[in-house]
Amino acid sequence: SSSSLNMFSGGALDVVEEEDDEQRAQIEKMAKAMGMSVEEYQLGMNARLRMEDAINELRVVGGDPATGVSVERDGNMPPRHLVVTVTDEGKAMGKEKLEKALVEALKSANDKSKVGRDEAQKDMMTYISESMKKMGAM
Repeated sequence: SSSSLNMFSGGALDVVEEEDDEQRAQIEKMAKAMGMSVEEYQLGMNARLRMEDAINELRVVGGDPATGVSVERDGNMPPRHLVVTVTDEGKAMGKEKLEKALVEALKSANDKSKVGRDEAQKDMMTYISESMKKMGAM
């Protein structure tokens, strides 16, 4: 599953002004259940979607393509996008060195992915803070 904040359910994904009454009522119900205004709830949903997109689109590489062993992945935990590349140079290392290089490449990509997820979360909090200031809530 992808990284997400559980404080917002995925109930109202594309929030637009011309929603039907049933969808609007559902959003109002969800916002009220969380002690938020509809605008705050919509802001939270939009911020969560922006963060999920950033995590899905993130690409980090571990290992070194020049040595023949590399791993590319996204920011999800576990990854949705994972490409492990072993070239002839990598195979020429022999079993033990190749295994070690693969483990190191996976760990490196994993560490970089965590940094990217943390950055996406910080960006989301900044977005919420700035948006709330514009709304006059802070």
